[in-house]
Amino acid sequence: MRHFHLVPVSLAAILLIMLVVDSARSEVETFDHHHALFNQVLQKQVAQGRVNYRAIKDSPTLLNRYLETLAAIDPRDYERWTRQQKLAMWINAYNAYTIKAIVDHYPIQSSWLADPLGHYPPNSIRQIPGVWDKLTWRVMGQELTLDHMEHTILRKELAEPRIHFVLVCASLGCPLLESHAFDAPRLEKRLEQAVINYIYRDRKVHIDRENKIVRLSRIFEWFTEDFQVRDDTVAVFRNAPRATGYVKHSELTGKDEHTDLMLLPKDVAGPLSWIYRYANEQDRAFLASTNYRVVYMYYDYGLNELR
Repeated sequence: MRHFHLVPVSLAAILLIMLVVDSARSEVETFDHHHALFNQVLQKQVAQGRVNYRAIKDSPTLLNRYLETLAAIDPRDYERWTRQQKLAMWINAYNAYTIKAIVDHYPIQSSWLADPLGHYPPNSIRQIPGVWDKLTWRVMGQELTLDHMEHTILRKELAEPRIHFVLVCASLGCPLLESHAFDAPRLEKRLEQAVINYIYRDRKVHIDRENKIVRLSRIFEWFTEDFQVRDDTVAVFRNAPRATGYVKHSELTGKDEHTDLMLLPKDVAGPLSWIYRYANEQDRAFLASTNYRVVYMYYDYGLNELR
């Protein structure tokens, strides 16, 4: 009979082996931080912010392959990512899974369950029951809702207000969907440009100097707490009361929040300070004057579909 001799192995040696194995594993991380698959989907199926949902439904392979890469991300790898890499991934994940939600229910039809009072267009994402808070999607091996991606991860954990100018909820009231995926190296530049695009290209802010009215997207109302007064803005906004949370029109005026109500600039100093930061010279001078009223515009939940 052959005799085997056990060689004692120290705890330090075991830990060293584990570190070497873990290091080797991290060096061969396979996640594509360029998001090439999603980039192909966007370049093929998005034009001027509109999405060809029918074509994606007919040929979903590229989108599904990209979603599989999101599902397969190793949480240990994720912890080593930079903030920019994390932001880019979650922005792309939100937009990709929103497209997936539409495609899974396309063509969308009216739902008494989701829209019992018929407030929204029949092809709206709001006709999909639980689309934001019930339907779940796999990222890093976890089942997450779109609400969790947006409100818990992007807004709270990563604390990036500019996501509101790049997250696209498949609606005409949203920012235009870009035809290129986000990646870490260009993220800061693109987020800065996204705010300018939202104001001027997408026309989600109307600065009407002639009639002395500033019209804002309801994004600035729903997420007031994300748009606190900027420290680098003019004193007229810095000295205004700070917002502490979501403020409805009714709380400011005692009237129905859905009516066309005129607000004082001090009531929305946070959002206005953000718009001031990205506005052109003429609009900056007008905004700083505070000689105007502010109103929130109708939010169009019609589907951002390419026809």
